[in-house]
Amino acid sequence: MTRGDINRNICSRCLTIIAACLFAWFLNEAPSFLNGYWVRILNLVAVNGILGLSLNLVYGVTGMFSLGHAGFMAIGAYVSAILVLPAAQKQAMWILDPILPWLLNVNAPFLISILAAGLAAAFFGWLVALPVLSLGGDYLGIATLGFAEIIRILITNLTPLTNGSLGLKGIPPHTTLWMSWGCLAAVLVCTVSMLNSGTGGAMRAVRDDDAAARMMGINTFRMRVLAFTLGCFGAGLGGALMGNLITTIDPRMFMITQTYSILMIVVIGGLGAVTGSIVGAALVTVMLEWLRFVENPIVIGSLRIPGIPGMRMVIFSVLLIAVIIFRREGILGMREFSWSWFFPRRRRKEAEGGGGSFALTYRAPAPLPKGGPLLEVRDLTLRFGGLTAVDGLSLDVEEGAIAGLIGPNGAGKTSAFNAISGFYRPASGSVRFMGRDITGRPPHEVCREGISRTFQNIRLFANETALQNVMVGAWVRRRTYWWMSLLPFVFTDVIREETGVRQCAQELLHRLGLASYANERASALPYGAQRRLEIARALGTAPRLLLLDEPAAGMNPQESSELMQFIRRLRDEFHLTILLIEHDMKVVMNVCDTIHVLDQGRLIARGTPEEIRRDPGVIEAYLGAGAAQKEGA
Repeated sequence: MTRGDINRNICSRCLTIIAACLFAWFLNEAPSFLNGYWVRILNLVAVNGILGLSLNLVYGVTGMFSLGHAGFMAIGAYVSAILVLPAAQKQAMWILDPILPWLLNVNAPFLISILAAGLAAAFFGWLVALPVLSLGGDYLGIATLGFAEIIRILITNLTPLTNGSLGLKGIPPHTTLWMSWGCLAAVLVCTVSMLNSGTGGAMRAVRDDDAAARMMGINTFRMRVLAFTLGCFGAGLGGALMGNLITTIDPRMFMITQTYSILMIVVIGGLGAVTGSIVGAALVTVMLEWLRFVENPIVIGSLRIPGIPGMRMVIFSVLLIAVIIFRREGILGMREFSWSWFFPRRRRKEAEGGGGSFALTYRAPAPLPKGGPLLEVRDLTLRFGGLTAVDGLSLDVEEGAIAGLIGPNGAGKTSAFNAISGFYRPASGSVRFMGRDITGRPPHEVCREGISRTFQNIRLFANETALQNVMVGAWVRRRTYWWMSLLPFVFTDVIREETGVRQCAQELLHRLGLASYANERASALPYGAQRRLEIARALGTAPRLLLLDEPAAGMNPQESSELMQFIRRLRDEFHLTILLIEHDMKVVMNVCDTIHVLDQGRLIARGTPEEIRRDPGVIEAYLGAGAAQKEGA
């Protein structure tokens, strides 16, 4: 980090502290110069900010389209209200059916009630996530929408518990400016801390590319369940604050339109942007209130326009459509507000600083003692319906070797890779790595065993920087827990680990010639740099076996020659064993120690490059007579 970066960080922190102090002074003085209406608007901005952050964590950060937020808000609102209402008021309010006896005398302080509300919503969110998150896309949205409607119907009919359609009235108005904005500040700090940690990087990786995330050792299902559960906690917290602000709740408050309002906050602010959710909450809340005038009669001179109920939502929807058309990424997009906007860096210096000195923290795996192959594949068979993609494949890869897997398109090479790395479960056969059976284990567990891979079509986390991509690769070696990242100033191991991971990622970028691209978005890198970045990310897992799927694809002859030296250097410097698929026969023949040849899923030859070059079956099936003569010449 340069002296300029240090100075900018100091200035940013000072400005943040000054802004926080000024806003705290404003909140303290607001009731003295603002009327009750505007105080309520300020409270609604904070509550909607919490709701926007919680949905953004689910939809913007992790990429799950959920329409069930209103249901979790309802759970939080009712739990908090029941806990803070006094016994006498409960007894008087439950008219149709008496309240459940064990709830009559239950009473808790407001802070305890909102925490209980968040935890209750999180618990139900977890229950919903387990079966529902196996779905994706539109199916997930429909399933969560159905859950929200189920919750609303249950609230309406469980009269002894919720007072049914009559709702709850006279809830103590505990949601003050300090309470609502204090809760927002706590949620904001925890959210930013988590998203700046490895957990946040893993969540964004799941959003950008599920398959690549799994190959980096991330249990994508658990990560989605975690994000969904935390989002539900925020929804329950927001619902509790909302109920104690307006002092009355009923089932009609938590219809699908409530979820649409929160979704508007997220979309307008920017998917994935934390500060965008705050900006979106302020705009949506103020605009919805300001547009109420269109629902009242308007007199302009002699012209009288009657008020139309619901017209403000129509106008607001038109404005939302305009935002989506002209700025579909939202106001902030995926960027976060930063004071550095006012202190621009000089790009030349930033690029020069990318390859600076730092502590070397990458730990290559120590060589294994000799004795048996590192990877053993025995009689591996993989079928897709009536098609046999891999038919009885057996191969061994010795430690420290560079082995090739060749064959024409459709021979089953990538299918074999997918079976070895856990993406496909074989119909029969076994895969053993370092003497342990890994047959059929999911990709994130295979990665933890010490196998990493690249893909035929480059699969980077396109919206993340090169440095962030490599840091995701180190997820498999992290030792801290996700909940520690919520309060890193308490659990300082998180900060130390994050510093070490960053240094490791910087070192890998430096050693692979990518230091100048560290802060560039992965999608903006040149093709060759993207290939190397994918390998650097795989190296971040500290693998013993690296699977390279057509690394020379799309390269010109000069780049292919450089790739040959690069692959050898990878093997030697990082103590790797490499198994690669490649169609460029020059690369295969000059790099590999042993070569395995597939034809229609079957292994037809194995041996050294010279043996494969002279094998009649290989010459006839793959190279052709003319190519064989040219190779021999």
